[in-house]
Amino acid sequence: MEAGALLLLDAGVECDSLYTADITRTLPINGKFSGEQRAIYDLVWEAQRVGIEAVAPGNDFLEPNRRAMRVLAEGLIGLGILQHSLDEALDPANQFYRRYTLHNVSHMLGIDVHDCAKARAENYRYGILRAGMVLTVEPGLYFQPDDATVPERFRGIGVRIEDDIVVTGDGCENLSAILPSRADAVESWIAAMQS
Repeated sequence: MEAGALLLLDAGVECDSLYTADITRTLPINGKFSGEQRAIYDLVWEAQRVGIEAVAPGNDFLEPNRRAMRVLAEGLIGLGILQHSLDEALDPANQFYRRYTLHNVSHMLGIDVHDCAKARAENYRYGILRAGMVLTVEPGLYFQPDDATVPERFRGIGVRIEDDIVVTGDGCENLSAILPSRADAVESWIAAMQS
């Protein structure tokens, strides 16, 4: 690993109960995000924050994804990566942001890291969130090193932040909140481990 690079660490842990976790953190190898890395990291963090806010009983399963993708699309426009209006970028026929997001924001979590994979679409992908369900919220942005559609300063940066969220009776709880996720907290965490 090179100084100045990012490590995207995606960890799935299984407990004695056989239930699983699925958590991702993106860490700067040298302990500090560069300005460009931080801009992308903060954008992904904000998308995750908004996505987590959408995890509530009665919302449909795709609501966290819609809200997070809106934040990412707005951010990509603001950074000059997308040259479209927000409406054009979000239009289901276009989804211009998808080139850089690569995956949806959530999957169910339980006995398997990707639980409910064979569930009926009306109960899962197009279903309604209910208390007791557990899902991930994991937006990401990934820029290939040779992608000429991305300003050179952002090429090669990839960031994902993933937490495990349980739907409660009136909202949600972040089961993995003990792990730092804000950029300053991640840098402090790394500094504490190095001292």
